[in-house]
Amino acid sequence: MTTLNETEGEILTFWTQQDRMHGHQPLGQWLFGEIERHGIEGATLSGGLIGRGHDGMTHAMTLMDVAGQPLQITVIASTEKIDRLLTELSGQNLALFYSRTPARFATL
Repeated sequence: MTTLNETEGEILTFWTQQDRMHGHQPLGQWLFGEIERHGIEGATLSGGLIGRGHDGMTHAMTLMDVAGQPLQITVIASTEKIDRLLTELSGQNLALFYSRTPARFATL
């Protein structure tokens, strides 16, 4: 019988667009750097073809323009690390939508 050393934590997902900026840097790249700075190892930045925002607007990447491309940044970490990240981000005036889902994770 194999014993799995699973960790309990959360999946944190942010949604934004390619053309959103934070200062002089694209928001998705800036956020990915903040995740790394907080010592969170598990994160992925993905680009979508089309998405509908929480405002009901459709955002899409086209052949001529990637500015409206939907982006998703997914993080998996302990609840404590996610709480620390969100606390720091809350002071940045980002207007950034996110969701949190409980998770158990391990490496096989």
